[in-house]
Amino acid sequence: MHFARVYYSPKGSSTQVEAGDLFFARGRPLLVFSWRRKDGERVPEECIELDPAKLWPSSSNGTIYRYEGEVR
Repeated sequence: MHFARVYYSPKGSSTQVEAGDLFFARGRPLLVFSWRRKDGERVPEECIELDPAKLWPSSSNGTIYRYEGEVR
């Protein structure tokens, strides 16, 4: 389980940038919109899977990424 932040352009906008929570579940990158508690742990509630080929690290410690794909 790995948490980070991701910066992306919503709905393909080339001028607007938003930040969101990035969660890796079994190696799959998920953009998380909301969280819930399950057995005392924070788990994604509302999320979408991102294309790993369009996800790029933006920090040397792996806590910030940028996503160059469409987010709907």
